[in-house]
Amino acid sequence: MPWCRIDKTYFVGDVGLIPFHRDRPAEGLDELTTLKVRTILSSYKDLDGHPVREAALVQYGTKSPLADLTDGELELTREHVQLACFSALAKREYFNQLGPYCNTDCFILYGQRFDDLAFVAIRSRRREGRTIDGRPLADMVFSTPVHASTVRQVSLDETLLAALLAFRKDTSDEEWSRWQNAIACFNQANTDNDSIQYQVEWVLLASAFEHLVAARSNAEDVAQKFTDAVIPVRSLSTGSAKRQSNRWSDKSKSLRYEWMREFYRIRGDFAHGRLKTQQPAVWIPLEHIVLATIAFPLLVRCVLKQKGKYQLRDEDEMQINAFEGFADEQFLSPPNGQTSSIDSVWGRALQKARSDLLGRKLEETLKAKGLLDNE
Repeated sequence: MPWCRIDKTYFVGDVGLIPFHRDRPAEGLDELTTLKVRTILSSYKDLDGHPVREAALVQYGTKSPLADLTDGELELTREHVQLACFSALAKREYFNQLGPYCNTDCFILYGQRFDDLAFVAIRSRRREGRTIDGRPLADMVFSTPVHASTVRQVSLDETLLAALLAFRKDTSDEEWSRWQNAIACFNQANTDNDSIQYQVEWVLLASAFEHLVAARSNAEDVAQKFTDAVIPVRSLSTGSAKRQSNRWSDKSKSLRYEWMREFYRIRGDFAHGRLKTQQPAVWIPLEHIVLATIAFPLLVRCVLKQKGKYQLRDEDEMQINAFEGFADEQFLSPPNGQTSSIDSVWGRALQKARSDLLGRKLEETLKAKGLLDNE
């Protein structure tokens, strides 16, 4: 993965993701293999036209990264790279240029066959099949996508990744296939590629939610199952929200329910070929995309918790408790009295959720020690 500046070695089941730096000895590789890898990677260029200095090598089991793989090994490798990609996307920080961030195109996986280091065969897709073109290696140039080149470093959420692998091992093939579909849809919606229309991302994200909770293709069912899974300490009802709609007849419904119902309802227009929806909306398109991108990894964590494969961490609970209040704000604009470039509505919502969480933990500790009434 030449566009993946991964921060350390990770193991995803039988698949290893190994950081490679052109100017340093490669971990676990002998001198000859390292030389071959450097030569192969010389075709993969940064935006200045120089060979990439950092990349991630993908290794199956104990085989060399240069070894031939069977079709089954390749399929499993791609599946595990998808899980690694999702665990990296789930770790991103938003509205913070200094925090961890990546996109799906950092995980573009190249499998390159070669018999010697002078020539390379390039296989590309056609609508009716594939075509193969042989070229001298020295003439080949693969250029990093602009939106991947800005990613400084890629890091995985190892706790989430371990939970997904444990769930994969213990669940049925049918259920795991549904989860694979959901995760693949989410990953495809997070390339950051400007050529992908937001309507396509919207449909993919909506499908991810639907598949994960095994909902009917129905806005109310998807919204209810999302609401039942992602539960904050205090829910914000639509009757108490700043955002309002005359379509919200039941003011006791939570804001997260109405957000998801609107998000999935509008998805129907895009899925049926309408690039512009005529349906009234409380949230603008970019707001919907941001909310869905934050919410889906939270949903995955909550469902894994229900299945006994994951324990919510403090940062998970903070995001869950911050979500509805955040969705109720005009969060794409800077907050009032912004103090710095990383001061955002999301950051403030998380800070409030952190304070509330610490307050609850302190109260629980005092009660356990008998220093506070349990009433």
